[in-house]
Amino acid sequence: MAEQFRVMISSTARDLPEHRDRVMHACLRQGMFHPEMMEHLSAENANAADVSLRMVEEADLYLGVFGFRYGYVPPTSEISVTEMEYNRAVERGIPRLIFVMHDSHALHSADVETGEGAAKLEAFKERLLKDRSVCFFRSADELLALVIQSLSEFRQSNLASLHYVSEIPSPPNEYIAHPYTLLQTRNLIGRRKELRLLNDWILDPYSEAFKARVLSFVAIGGIGKSALTWKWFNDIASEKSNNFAGCLWWSFYESDATFENFVIRALAYVTKRRLEEIESIPGSERENQLLAAFDRERFLIVLDGFERILVAYARMDAAHLADDEYDKQIAGRIAEAYHLPTGAADAFMGEHTLRKAADPRVGIFLRKLSRVRATRVVITTRLYPADLQSSVNNEPLPGCIAFLPVGLGDDDAVDLWRAFGVSGERKSLLRLFNLVDNHPLLIQALASEVARDRRSPGDFDRWRRAHPDFDPFRLPLIQVKSHVLEFALRGLDAKTRETLRVVAAFRMPVPYDTLAALLIDRQVCADDEQLDWILTELEDRGLMGWDKRGNRYDLHPIVRGVVWSALDDSARHGVYSSLQAHFEALPIARVTSLADLTPAIELYNTLIGLKRYDDAYILFRDRLSSATLFNVNANAERVMMLEMLFPDGLEQLPRLSDPNRQAFTLNALALAHLLIGQPSNAAAFQLRANNIGRALKREDYVCVGSYNLANAARLAGKLRQSESAGRMALRISREGSDLFQETASLKWLGAVLLERSNIVLARNALMRALTMARADANEQIEGTVWSLLASAALKAREADEALKLSKRAWRLALVDKLERDLILADRLQAESALELGEFHVADDKLHRALTRSREINLVQEEVAVLVVFAEMRRRQKQLRAAREFLDDLWDLATRGPYPLFHADAFNVLAQIERDEGNTSAAVEAATKAYRLAWCDGPPFAYHWGLEKAKQHLKELGAPAPEMPAFDESKFEPMTEVEINPHDEFYVDESAESE
Repeated sequence: MAEQFRVMISSTARDLPEHRDRVMHACLRQGMFHPEMMEHLSAENANAADVSLRMVEEADLYLGVFGFRYGYVPPTSEISVTEMEYNRAVERGIPRLIFVMHDSHALHSADVETGEGAAKLEAFKERLLKDRSVCFFRSADELLALVIQSLSEFRQSNLASLHYVSEIPSPPNEYIAHPYTLLQTRNLIGRRKELRLLNDWILDPYSEAFKARVLSFVAIGGIGKSALTWKWFNDIASEKSNNFAGCLWWSFYESDATFENFVIRALAYVTKRRLEEIESIPGSERENQLLAAFDRERFLIVLDGFERILVAYARMDAAHLADDEYDKQIAGRIAEAYHLPTGAADAFMGEHTLRKAADPRVGIFLRKLSRVRATRVVITTRLYPADLQSSVNNEPLPGCIAFLPVGLGDDDAVDLWRAFGVSGERKSLLRLFNLVDNHPLLIQALASEVARDRRSPGDFDRWRRAHPDFDPFRLPLIQVKSHVLEFALRGLDAKTRETLRVVAAFRMPVPYDTLAALLIDRQVCADDEQLDWILTELEDRGLMGWDKRGNRYDLHPIVRGVVWSALDDSARHGVYSSLQAHFEALPIARVTSLADLTPAIELYNTLIGLKRYDDAYILFRDRLSSATLFNVNANAERVMMLEMLFPDGLEQLPRLSDPNRQAFTLNALALAHLLIGQPSNAAAFQLRANNIGRALKREDYVCVGSYNLANAARLAGKLRQSESAGRMALRISREGSDLFQETASLKWLGAVLLERSNIVLARNALMRALTMARADANEQIEGTVWSLLASAALKAREADEALKLSKRAWRLALVDKLERDLILADRLQAESALELGEFHVADDKLHRALTRSREINLVQEEVAVLVVFAEMRRRQKQLRAAREFLDDLWDLATRGPYPLFHADAFNVLAQIERDEGNTSAAVEAATKAYRLAWCDGPPFAYHWGLEKAKQHLKELGAPAPEMPAFDESKFEPMTEVEINPHDEFYVDESAESE
């Protein structure tokens, strides 16, 4: 975020209360950090002078405001504390801003000092006039304007940063990572039922709510979930229950408030450890340590805006989604079972896949979170997380409850309306309020507009007559809320509307400096004073929130959606053009985290908004592609960005002018899907990229795309497609005499041949690939081929040989520091050690592989490692631990899908059930393994999984399920290509040790 100054505000206390408030407001608006005021201390405090001078010592800027009082003089001093502060600022040489009350300022007699104090004040003022340039103010409002104007000159802005990162306090002090800024009115109105539920949840051991550890508030946007929880968190929880070890508020509405960042900062908070130390811990271990801390001590955690990490809202344009339109897609399936209102049922029980965590690890963490014993967690969300719900009966998991708040009660709705001083007959008001479900934000916004009406401020009946087109009663319910909010915005002047539009264009809170650059520098606003006036009005209307600590501005999601959807293409183009000019002028930062890419991502989003898809493509290719792939491993973000190049839908081609760019985009999207654990999607996108390559008659495109397709299709269980693509790639590479491409083609062709049991042919292909990789000095491919040969040895039950080969692969991966290859080699060493009965070796390798795969989000290896872990624990007769590893696996395997690993997992489960004597459960698991391993049907089945499932079913006396036979007519003819070994197979002696 922008660099912040520490400001020492020096003034007397008794005569300037209103002025001090205005100065504080100006300092916060200009992004000054923690404005300090000596007058907050008691005059009787013997150490007042010492404390005040320490404030000056820590300040970057001194700001003095002087009226007609000299101030407190300590008994041991000849001068006031106020003058001491100024003297110390002079000694330090820090910047000093001086504001003196003009003689024409309205005064009370008590505000004017007499006697010796008056004489000292006069001498002090004369000195000020000689030392510095002094501004004179005639009113508190004029002081505000002068301070804003002066402070704006001292802002040193880092405009490339859009994130606010709060300091982490030591518990039990509350840790508010992202302050909530959109509370309707200063005091929460109503919500007695919800507040009572929250109080019972933490205080009443006899209540039903007290039994739960995770309490979710679920409702559509604007109902007031966050406002309610924020008020309770700040004003009620801390007062009524002081036995929490600490309290943390985290909002997922922040662009950088990722789940990973939550775990890091929450763990630093609850363990009182340095952030740098926590960041050095592997991701999976951080999660385990955080869960252990939550289980051990009683913390209060609030996770606000949780829907942002669910599938439905985990998208770059989530901030601009109109609630009425988007939430409608989330249809409730079992509303009658809960006897819920339609709107609430939609949010709670919507389409299951939309309510899953976008990152499956978050889902795993959530399920474990529901089992902690000490900590209490509040979740506010538009959708109830499916990961906190039983897959059997759709009920919340044990330890979880869900509450579905609706609009305000009738009395509370009227009270909120009256709080803005607006008239109206109760019956008519309730007819309108009920039409919008007593939606608090809409009531507040409309009341603010009526209260400010220049012709008849606060008179609702006259306002209605002056706006005959305001008629929500004739509209379909889906349009009513937008209609009401549209009229609530009509009273804004042009500059205020433009400010609202600029903020709405962002996907995150906007720093003041960025707003100033976009509005003042581009002459939408005349100066900081006018911008302050505009922001204040938007805040007073409840349309905009101001995070004073971070000096950032945000809109409620429903306001942002309505404002943005109301703009035509021309208006959006104008806003986006301003954003483009701003972000293009920012320097390119060194990329060490996703936050460093924020300006480039915002520029990319802006170019998409301008429908300049080719420019967005170039920006992605040149500035975002490599950084997201290698620097920060942000493949989920890559998927979201690339999908924005498909405005006509993912089933259509990206809207780019050049087919080569379309092919690149589809290739990049395929790779991103593969790396986030969706090989089936990857195969589909890769196939489309290959088709473009054929149309362009670019055999090099088709070759690379084909061996990539061979890998993705293999992992997705499409073994016929995988082998066909591998053979195609091999033919093209040989015709083009491309050594690298032939080596890669042989590698992936050997991998799929291995899955369908042809060990001899697979080894032939892999040995040829090994020879060619060595000839090309390609250690990366050589290492992965050693790993595949180790896998072949395992399937041939040659564990000793497999261990040698996997060690060789590990050594090569270590040389090139290739994390994915290291993980694969570790896992294969573990499998080999397991078959040799060396459990301690296997355990060490598996832990390392699991930690690393989770650290870089390599789902395919995580799934494979979990299968081996489960089998090892089973052999160690730790059946509960084995089941826990499988529990972590199911969702990952299903989402891919990864049918081969999934089949292996069900075979392990079948054996666990057999070990425990659960015959029917064992048959069910073996049957599932059989179906998954079937793939396209023999000979294109997953041989090893299918044979194991057959063995289980035979020994259990159960029949194999009927499956469709392989149908060659459904596929294009397989490319004929010879696979011959050209070298003897050997292992270096150096592979014997690490």
